[in-house]
Amino acid sequence: MKTKTYAVLKGNNYFLSLAELKALLNDDSVEISYFTGVAVFEGNKGNIANRSARIKRSGELIYISDDPKEINEILRGGCFWIKEDVIMGSQKDNLYAINHEIKRGVKVSKECEKIDIILTDGVIILGKIKGQIDSKSLLAHEKKPFSQSGTMNPETSRLLVNLSRPKKEVLDPFVGTGSILIEARWLNYECIGSDLDKKMLQKTKANLNYFNYDCNLLFSSATNLPFHHITSIATDPPYGRSTKNKGAELIQLYEEFFSSASETLTKGGFLAFATDSRFNFIDKLKENSFIIKGLHYLYSHKSLTRAVYVVQKK
Repeated sequence: MKTKTYAVLKGNNYFLSLAELKALLNDDSVEISYFTGVAVFEGNKGNIANRSARIKRSGELIYISDDPKEINEILRGGCFWIKEDVIMGSQKDNLYAINHEIKRGVKVSKECEKIDIILTDGVIILGKIKGQIDSKSLLAHEKKPFSQSGTMNPETSRLLVNLSRPKKEVLDPFVGTGSILIEARWLNYECIGSDLDKKMLQKTKANLNYFNYDCNLLFSSATNLPFHHITSIATDPPYGRSTKNKGAELIQLYEEFFSSASETLTKGGFLAFATDSRFNFIDKLKENSFIIKGLHYLYSHKSLTRAVYVVQKK
């Protein structure tokens, strides 16, 4: 029997979590079965959550059933540390009865093997936990010495890096205070950052040094990038109140950036970026030889919902 993997996806935008999972798999031929909040697919990728921003846990799938007695037959007589997760709220009322049936004759201890029991869409998903989101590193990266209004948080920064499907290096041409480069380096990619604001480059360098990370930084415009054959661009261009660019000037900046990014990326390379959801850049991206692979919306706060674009160079 082929090994199957399950992944517990972070809520508030399951489609975005699923997009990150597909990017981490980096194999569009993999067929994914989807239950609310949980993805299941063939392959031994149980630790895939370790590198993720929006996959809470992952592991080896043991069994899926709508009958708690069948789950109990598998677990009875064993010792397990059980992580319970009720994704569909309508099943919470049945949780006590289901748990009572599942745990008959089962020893529960933190010293034993970790397993998931997930209730969703009327079924019970049983799996061995092999990986989980690295929340400690995300929290640590929040505490960089320099930040500013509108600075992207570590979770979204890591998400953009993963969505850009790096092979070797990650380029951020609007580096800001370096949030995306920090996540790229943590994920063990070569990292390149550029900006037209020398003070921002100094702050980025200080932030990278704080975590003992090393990236290549240079003074350069995102509209005239001095690179070629880059496979991955992940970035957070200016938008909103904090940017000096306004209106038509800001739109022109994006259009010139798309042209430069298209020349910089190798064929098949990915660009992932976030912007204000009020902008629509689909046509301009297509004009610059990009294929739209995904467009997702991520609520940030009451005055900002981010649009996350994932595009691929033709």
